[in-house]
Amino acid sequence: MNKDLIRNWLNIIFMVMAVVGIIFFVQKSESKHDLGLYIILLAMVVKIAESALRMMK
Repeated sequence: MNKDLIRNWLNIIFMVMAVVGIIFFVQKSESKHDLGLYIILLAMVVKIAESALRMMK
């Protein structure tokens, strides 16, 4: 599989997770607030993986 295609998919996954995480993060419920934080942290891990692929180019 093409490395650029993988990077594009990882970027799309990151953007979707970041938006969903922010939506959960701003909710009034504390459990949704925590869930949003965990989603955002996981999105950051995806972004770091994409950045590592970019650096290997």
